[in-house]
Amino acid sequence: MNNKKSAFLLSIAAIPAAVTFVSNDVSANNTYDWTQVQEVIKLIDKIDPTSTTYNYYLTEAYNAYYRLPEYERQYVSNSSRLFNYYNNTDSNGNYIQNSLDVFIKKMISISISKSSFLRDVKEANRYYDALSAAQKAGLSQYYVTQLTTYNTNIAKMTAVENSFNALDVMDANYVANYLAALRDFNTLDYSYRKLIETVVNKKIEQYNQYHSADYNRSIAQQVITAISKLTTSSNGADVVKVRALYNGLTTIQKSYISNYRDLQYIEDVQKNIENGWNPDYENEDEEDIPKDEISVIESGTTYTIYLPVAKMKKHSSTTIKVSDTITLSIPKSAIPESNKSAVVVMTIDDYEDYGLNFNATMYDKELEFSTYIDIIVKGLSASDTILKVAENGDTVAAPFKRASQQHTIKTKTSNEYVVENEEPHFYDIAKEPLQYEIMQLAKRKIVSGLEENYYKPKANVTIAQYAAMISRAMDLTTSDHATYSDIRGKWFEEAIESLIAANILDSKSGSYFYPNQIVTRKQAAQMSIRMLEHAGVAITAPNYSAVTFKDFKQMTGTERYYAAVANELGIFGGKADGRFDPNGQLTRSQMAKVLYRTLQIANMM
Repeated sequence: MNNKKSAFLLSIAAIPAAVTFVSNDVSANNTYDWTQVQEVIKLIDKIDPTSTTYNYYLTEAYNAYYRLPEYERQYVSNSSRLFNYYNNTDSNGNYIQNSLDVFIKKMISISISKSSFLRDVKEANRYYDALSAAQKAGLSQYYVTQLTTYNTNIAKMTAVENSFNALDVMDANYVANYLAALRDFNTLDYSYRKLIETVVNKKIEQYNQYHSADYNRSIAQQVITAISKLTTSSNGADVVKVRALYNGLTTIQKSYISNYRDLQYIEDVQKNIENGWNPDYENEDEEDIPKDEISVIESGTTYTIYLPVAKMKKHSSTTIKVSDTITLSIPKSAIPESNKSAVVVMTIDDYEDYGLNFNATMYDKELEFSTYIDIIVKGLSASDTILKVAENGDTVAAPFKRASQQHTIKTKTSNEYVVENEEPHFYDIAKEPLQYEIMQLAKRKIVSGLEENYYKPKANVTIAQYAAMISRAMDLTTSDHATYSDIRGKWFEEAIESLIAANILDSKSGSYFYPNQIVTRKQAAQMSIRMLEHAGVAITAPNYSAVTFKDFKQMTGTERYYAAVANELGIFGGKADGRFDPNGQLTRSQMAKVLYRTLQIANMM
């Protein structure tokens, strides 16, 4: 013991520098005083090297211990603790902690259930880094492994938390980023999920709100109201404010803005006024056609309809009764131009129970509508099938729905339609559970047999084949030419390109599309949902907790989304073993059910 240390302890009492333990045999003449021993034990228990009372209780306990008779000292059960503190106290009365002991104690005290968990792990890392190489070498591998596990899980948890914090509803990839973050969150251990559940729950609430029809309509309605208050003479600053409101909406909310074209029109008018144009001026040389009201002019079996865009309903479809058997229903969003002077001119040649020819123009040019319009035909038999006449004279599929004793044709272009009532025949589907769906698709010429009168329900479906079926069913066309060398010039070129243009199929990098790959179940689910989106069907966020597929948790975030939505809509169910089996190959029989159900929801079947 050095002089400073001796001076520190002897300042209160003179104390021997060593301890001598005696035998457990106590002389019969010595009386054992249990009360004194207990007092010493209690004093030693009060020694706390982290407290300001450390020096006081160390000195008190040390003196009390040596005031005991020598034979009683052996009954002080915690005397080794006293001398550990005594021998590791410096000249200033400070306890010198052993860094290895401190690290081990810190590791033992760590618990993920404590609010101090993250701080405790951080401190343990600091203590571990301060250890010498020799101390680390002598350390139990258990503590090293445990600390590594803490650090790994915390790093994963932090990355997930950062992913959620970075989510932005205005980001074009918001849904995909959210699903990826949620997928990573679900891979965390339960205890670590609990640590960030406050942040995650807020983001889940935000995501559900993002897809909530009621919430999005309420937000959109505020912008609809703001637009409705604008006129062509409104203050420019007010128009700019409303434009900012619209730009601040999410993609889903923007889809509810039924009068967006009004905002565009007002902006265009104000821009052109600055350039000296008067929007109220009418060109006297313009063709003299009715503009004051929607007109239907009958000439034999031909009907001509004049539809001024300015007279169309803003928030719902404009319904035009053409005749006793034909009605048109056209949403404002179907008109690609919103100029007030624009007039859509349509003609319908009614062949009565044989068919009809529909033609639409604007500015004397053939018009392609932005969204599907409805041609409603009454008086046909429930078994009648409406087909489109192709350029080569063949009859091909046309999207239509039979309901309420009427056929509703959906189209974006001018077409000639005919009515047929022929039943296809396949020898190999008599015992097929999905025989009805196959027959309905075949009757509409959406599908056909692989061989004459043989449907081959167990055969697989290629991307090229399925693209052709979908393009027929939805009447999708495009003038784009393929950039992929393995589809250019092939019979399925236009089908694949039209699905890419409609965002039903994703484009691919490189010069190959691989059209002969077999369609998987996850691809079919994705295409079905995108078909519905293209048809204008509102898709709400799925309830993941209601999905019972056994392999659901093993699927990627994107796969889960499309599988869950398809399952809720009744397009896809699980396999016999309870799995969704995303990579399972689609058979022609399964394809018939998937395509039939999708077209039903899209009101095209």
